[in-house]
Amino acid sequence: MNTIAEFVSSGIHTHSELKRALQLAMQLEFSTIPPYLCAQWSIREDPDRVEGILHKVVSQEMIHFALVGNLLTAVGGMPKIANKSFLPKYPLRRLPGDVPQALPVGLRPLTKSQLAVLMQIEYPEFPPIAVLTRNRPATIGAFYTTIEEAFHRLNPPLDPAASWVQVPFAKQILTVTDAIASIDRIKSEGEGLEDSPEEPSPAHNLAHYYLFKEVHVGRRLIRVDGNWKFEGAPISMPEVFSFRRCIGHRKDRAHFRIVLSQLLTHLEHCWSSGRTVDVPAMFEVKLAGRALVERGIRPEFVWMDHS
Repeated sequence: MNTIAEFVSSGIHTHSELKRALQLAMQLEFSTIPPYLCAQWSIREDPDRVEGILHKVVSQEMIHFALVGNLLTAVGGMPKIANKSFLPKYPLRRLPGDVPQALPVGLRPLTKSQLAVLMQIEYPEFPPIAVLTRNRPATIGAFYTTIEEAFHRLNPPLDPAASWVQVPFAKQILTVTDAIASIDRIKSEGEGLEDSPEEPSPAHNLAHYYLFKEVHVGRRLIRVDGNWKFEGAPISMPEVFSFRRCIGHRKDRAHFRIVLSQLLTHLEHCWSSGRTVDVPAMFEVKLAGRALVERGIRPEFVWMDHS
């Protein structure tokens, strides 16, 4: 499979390459969700509603995952997510697509050190760094820009009969303009902003990096004399449940794997046969994962065959 660096350096020139890039983007988007969920589920006492920040980020990542799936079906592809190879093995030194991570991405409780990992994943595009460091690795933002350019260049036929997952404030992808709007949304909410790590552009809502950094710094990001500063209301780190990889409790760990695998299977069917999203199945994954965390057991995001 192509790496993100290969797509960014060479561009996307064929319909087949575009479908491969979108499948990779789905795997990339999903890979961020388990670390964020484990951090969210670990929260026990939360005086300043940090859990709400994690919930917002997880919800948006799930939306991005669905938007990329919709892009893929619109161009005649089919998401392949209900299989063992789709799920990454944590900890990750490289995100899917061979995106290097200086800090390993693991499944851990919400701590200052884990926040640094989450900020690393979401580090924004920053033009001065791009200029000064010509040989730096290709970024997630650059990857989505490459996909956006491919839609403009190829103007691929878009299937109006393609199955798609309904997403809040998004519509079915019927034109290249619709496709570009979906990509721009992913970039503006997530990792692809061309902003300073210290100061986001005034026109944007806070992307994930800045939401995580508010918690890490312990202050809300506000406008002060026309500039963004981490000088707002204080944010206390929540108390968390500690958890670790456990070889016991096989039945409980297997239950989480099963409900996760069933959810992925159902989601794949949403794109392949037009099923509606099974929201209760999502809550079942949350309840099973949270139950493990509260007992000190790390959830395992591993595929398990199920009937």
